[in-house]
Amino acid sequence: MFAFLLLFTIGMSMVPNQFFVVSPKAVINAPVQMIASPIYGRVDKISLQVGQVVNLGDVTATVSNPNQDQTSLTGLRLEKLDLTEKLNNTINVVAERNDQLSKVKAQISDVKDGVLSELGAVISNAQSNVSIYEARLAEQDALLQRATVLLKKGMTSEASVEPQRQKRNAAQGELDAARGELKRNEIVQSLVSRDIYTGGTVAANLLTLEMQRTKLAGDIAEDNIEINQMTERKAQVEKLINREEGRLGKSGAAEVVADHHGQVVSVDASFGDFVMQGQAVAKSLDCTEAFAAAVYRSRDVSSLDIGTPAMVNFRSLGVKKSGHVYKIVRYFDSGQQNRYFAKFPKAEGDEVYVLVKVDDDPVELTAAGQPNNDKFFGCNVGEDVIVSLGETVVARLTRYSKMAVDKLSEADGLLSASAFFDKGHKMASLQQ
Repeated sequence: MFAFLLLFTIGMSMVPNQFFVVSPKAVINAPVQMIASPIYGRVDKISLQVGQVVNLGDVTATVSNPNQDQTSLTGLRLEKLDLTEKLNNTINVVAERNDQLSKVKAQISDVKDGVLSELGAVISNAQSNVSIYEARLAEQDALLQRATVLLKKGMTSEASVEPQRQKRNAAQGELDAARGELKRNEIVQSLVSRDIYTGGTVAANLLTLEMQRTKLAGDIAEDNIEINQMTERKAQVEKLINREEGRLGKSGAAEVVADHHGQVVSVDASFGDFVMQGQAVAKSLDCTEAFAAAVYRSRDVSSLDIGTPAMVNFRSLGVKKSGHVYKIVRYFDSGQQNRYFAKFPKAEGDEVYVLVKVDDDPVELTAAGQPNNDKFFGCNVGEDVIVSLGETVVARLTRYSKMAVDKLSEADGLLSASAFFDKGHKMASLQQ
C-alpha cells in the first residue's frame, strides 16, 4: 500500500497542469452607477451617506429651479441625435470589419491548405529519394563486401578495394542528406499545421495575414465596447428626456431618483449646492457586479476559454476564492465619468485584460441592512489581488471525485425510493 501511494504521488507530481498562469497585476473592481440630477438647480434636500444601501426608485435628493426652461431638454435632444448618429456609424464599421475578418480567415485557411498540400508533395518526393539512396547504399555495401572477400583470399590488392569503400561512404552520405531533408520538411509541415511559421516567403505571408486577423479582432472588440457605452448613455439620455418632458409646465422642482440597486460609494453634492443637469449627486455600486480585472500577456492566454476556472488570492485578507473567466478584452476604457470604482492595472501593448467573476458567498448584512465590510463596501472593491488561471491536476481530481460522490448519492437515493415503492406495492398486493 505504501509503495502504491508513493508511486501514485510521484506520478501525479510529474503530470503537468492543464493551464496555470498567474498575474500579480489584478484588482477587484465593479461598475459605478451615477445618481444624477435630472435638471439644473439647487439641492434643497439630500439624505445620503457613504455605505448606505439604495434601491431602484428610491428618492435620494430634491433639486429645484423655478426659472427652468427648455434649454436642458433641447440639449438632451441634440445629444441623443449625436449619439444615434455615432452609434449607427460604429455599428456599420463593425459590420464591415467583421466581413473583412471573415475574408482574412478564409484567405488564411486557403493559403495554409495550399502550403500543407505542397509540403505533402515535397515530403513524398523526399521519401522516394530516401528509398533510392537506401537501394544505392545496399548496392555499394554488397560490392564492398565482395571486394573485401577477394582481398582476404589474396585475389586483389588493398588499393583496388579503397575506391569501392569511398563509393560506399559517398552513398551513405547521400542517404543521410536525403533523410535530413525529409525530416526538415516533416517538421515544417507539423509547425504549419499548428499555426507556427518559422520562415520563408509563404510563412511570411501567413504571418502577415495572422497579424491582420489579430488587429481586426482587437479593433472589433474596441468598437463593441464603444457601442455598449454609447447605448448605455443613450438610454440614460432618453430617460432624462422623458423625465424632463413630464416635468415641464409644472413646478421647477425634481426628485433625484436612484436608477439601480447598490451601495453609495461617494456623495458628491450637499444642501445648497447648484448642480448641472446630469451631474452626479452621488455614486453607487452593486457588489453582484464585482469582478477581478487581471493583466496577462496575449500569448499566455491565447487559447483561454470563457468559463476557465480561476483562483483569486486576497493578499491583505489572506483568503483565496475560486472564480471563472467571463470576459477577455484587449482594451478597457474606464470611461469619461469614472465608470468603475478602481483604476484598472496598466496594460502594455502585448497584454490583455482577463475579467474573472468571483464565486463568492452571499454578503452578510448587519442589523441595519448594510454590509459588514465598510472599507470595501461588502465585496472588497479596490483590493489588490493575485489571479491564477486554470485548474491544477489535484484540483481537477478533487472536483471529479466530488462529482462522482454526488452521482453515487443520487443513485443511492433513487434506489432507496424504488425499494420503498416496491415494498409498498408488495404489501398492497398481499392485502388484496
